[in-house]
Amino acid sequence: MLKLHEVRAGYGRIEVLHGLDLTVRPGEVVTIIGANGAGKSTLLKTISGLVKPSGGSIEFAGESLASLGVEGIVSRGLVQIPEGRQLFGPLSVEENLELGAYVRRRRGRPLGEKLAWVYSLFPRLQERRRQQAGTLSGGEQQMLAIARALMAEPSLLLLDEPSMGLAPIVVRDIFATLRDLNREGLTMILVEQDARIALSLAHRGIVMERGRFALEGEARTLLEDPEVQAIYFGQRKAGNVRAMEPR
Repeated sequence: MLKLHEVRAGYGRIEVLHGLDLTVRPGEVVTIIGANGAGKSTLLKTISGLVKPSGGSIEFAGESLASLGVEGIVSRGLVQIPEGRQLFGPLSVEENLELGAYVRRRRGRPLGEKLAWVYSLFPRLQERRRQQAGTLSGGEQQMLAIARALMAEPSLLLLDEPSMGLAPIVVRDIFATLRDLNREGLTMILVEQDARIALSLAHRGIVMERGRFALEGEARTLLEDPEVQAIYFGQRKAGNVRAMEPR
C-alpha cells in the first residue's frame, strides 16, 4: 500500500530523515516509537505532503506522490491527524466534520451517511454536534480530530501522538475505537510516546533514532524485548538502541 525508498527530508539545510525505507501493507498497523527529536513527526509530515522530501521516493497504492500536493494526497485516501489536533475552534463539531469531508465530497458516500457513521463511533460528538470545537475537553477534541479525518474516507490513516495530554481512561477508549477501525480494514501508521499502548495496538513496531530506523520487528516481540522495555517503559534514557541487532 505504502512504499518509501531512501527518503530524505528536513527543514532548510537541516536534514532530519536520512534515507528511510518503509513498506506498509494493507490492513497493517505500524507503530513508530522513539525519543523526542528522533524524526517521527517529520516522517508523517513527509508522507502526507506537508514536508517535501529532498531525496528518495514515496508511493501510495502504486502511485508516486512526488507531484501531488496535500489535497491531492488526501483525495487518494492518505490522511494525517496532526499532533495538537488543529481543529477549527470557533466552528461547531459538525462544521469541523463537514470540512473533513470536503476533499472527497464529490466521491464516496453521502455526507449524511458519513456523519451517521462517525457519530456511531463517537456518540459524545453527536451530543455536542452544535458546540464550538474549542470548548470541548481534550479527549473530545481528539475524538473530533479522528472523526474529522475519517470523514475523508481514508484507506491509510497517519496518527501523531493521539494520547498526548489525555486521561488514561480516555486513551483506552480512543485506542479501542482505533482497534475496531483496523479490524474493519483501515491501515494505520501511529507515532506515539506511550510505547506500551501503541505496540499493543500494532502489528509491527519500528524504533526510530536520529532520523533512522534503528530496530524493527513484530510489535509483540518489541514489547517483550528487555532493551526496548528498559528505554521506552521508563527505566532509563534512550540512546543505545542502534547497537541492537534487528529481528
